[in-house]
Amino acid sequence: MAHILVIDDAQDIRETLSRAFSAQGHTVSLAIDGNDGLQVIQNSNLDLILLDLSMPRMGGLEVLETLQNQSHVDTPIIILTAQAERERIVECLEKGANDYIVKPFSLQELLARTQVQLRLQELERKIRDSEAYHRALFERSSDPEMVVAKNGEIRQVNIAALNLLALKDSLLLRTPIYDLIAEQDRREFSIALSGALEGSDMPIFEVHLTLPNQRLLPVDVDIASVSINNEQHLLIHLRDISRRKSAETQSSMILHHIGDAVVITDQSGIIMMASRSACHLTGYPDDELNGIDIAEFHTGDAPFPLGQHQNSDFVFEGLFKQKNGTTLPVEWTLAAFEVAGDTFYIGVIRDLTDRRQAESERMEASRLKTLLETAGGAAHEINQPLTAILGYAEMTQNILDEDQNAHKYQEQIIQATLRINDIFKKMQTIRSYQTRP
Repeated sequence: MAHILVIDDAQDIRETLSRAFSAQGHTVSLAIDGNDGLQVIQNSNLDLILLDLSMPRMGGLEVLETLQNQSHVDTPIIILTAQAERERIVECLEKGANDYIVKPFSLQELLARTQVQLRLQELERKIRDSEAYHRALFERSSDPEMVVAKNGEIRQVNIAALNLLALKDSLLLRTPIYDLIAEQDRREFSIALSGALEGSDMPIFEVHLTLPNQRLLPVDVDIASVSINNEQHLLIHLRDISRRKSAETQSSMILHHIGDAVVITDQSGIIMMASRSACHLTGYPDDELNGIDIAEFHTGDAPFPLGQHQNSDFVFEGLFKQKNGTTLPVEWTLAAFEVAGDTFYIGVIRDLTDRRQAESERMEASRLKTLLETAGGAAHEINQPLTAILGYAEMTQNILDEDQNAHKYQEQIIQATLRINDIFKKMQTIRSYQTRP
């Protein structure tokens, strides 16, 4: 319910209005002229004033003039005026009156006009409270924020933004925001501002701010279009990302010097960071590997298994396709990890070419060793009957005359048997070797 002040020198009007407003549940104060009314105004928290225009000592116009010089008084005022005074209505409205009603008036009409002013007063109060609330949120926000007009002028800056920029608000207000943006980022920033003004939903992007000491500060920028006093503005939210950039630089340096081929991808498999060894393995320069889908390097019938084993490391072997089309046998190790709720993958790729070659050589050496051992064993087994052949040949030769042809034949058998025996001895010696020579 409202607190209403009735200022009128007519007692019957004061009493009538007092009863009518009290019946509606309002609190009513009464004053017989302008002087009494100003005292009530100064000492009370009022929601509405009904002011008679013609009164002794001080009339309604003088009250309006007095209140006009008191900027803290913003209570709505309805003028009560006689028919003959209508020409003064415009002057009253110019001096701060909100509405008027001509005497004699209908009580229902007066109550209706009163309700309109009270509703307007309530709406204005809610708007002021809302503005104060959002202003407090804006000022006390821990994130740097500023309000920029359509022409790029900075209109409001909160404390966090002033601290970030190491500036005073007097040096920022009404200055172009482009003065804060590093020259190499101004074109991208201008495009983003134009898009936001046209109603586009602009994604967060990075720019560099130029600080008073000429140091460049990397920030994330989030822009949204807002209406302030029926005029389009841009609310710009800044986030200092210098620590993140420093961490990314350190991570990049570590990856750059690590010996293994390591890549880091986003959830869809797009490469975000890669070690120098990964660049060498893929055949891409450092500045071209980022942005490529990691699945492009996997060849074969089976799809690349990214995201199939998010709860543990996943190791598998496959063929790796280099930029020039060459394929290599590799071992993949994939692992998922989260940062601020977003999923990323780290992959370690090991070239298996040398290992496969070493395995092939070991298998060949093993086969050769088996062959030599088999040959040596066979030589040993054959040597037994060969010894018998040699012995019987020598015994037969001894009982034959030298001029007989059989004696000569036996000599040839003995010499052939000795040559075979020499070969078997070499075979038995070779089988003890453990190396390819």
